[in-house]
Amino acid sequence: MKNKTLFITLLSGTLLLAFSPTFAQTEQTEKERKTEQQKAKVEADKQRLDDASDLRKDTKADAREAKANAKEAKRIDKEAAYAAKHAKRAAKMEAKAQRNRTEADKQSRKAAKATQKSDLN
Repeated sequence: MKNKTLFITLLSGTLLLAFSPTFAQTEQTEKERKTEQQKAKVEADKQRLDDASDLRKDTKADAREAKANAKEAKRIDKEAAYAAKHAKRAAKMEAKAQRNRTEADKQSRKAAKATQKSDLN
């Protein structure tokens, strides 16, 4: 009986010693893991902030470029409208000049006929 008690005590002591470092190591690893997770989370947050900052800068640059393009397009549109207005005006003036030439031709033919008639008389 004494041997059985001694054997159980030794066995339980040995098991206790065998498992003790494992528990301590596991807790230390969990603490380290939590610390590493926090560090990773902080790094991820910094990365997201940097990405957001870069995106904002890119967006602002794109907005400036789009604004400049819109301004240039507006200027070109105004120039095109101005050119179209002048072309329309030039077409009207050309048509008027053509009518005046036709009228002048008619007048010159009448004058020629009148001159011819007066020469015959």
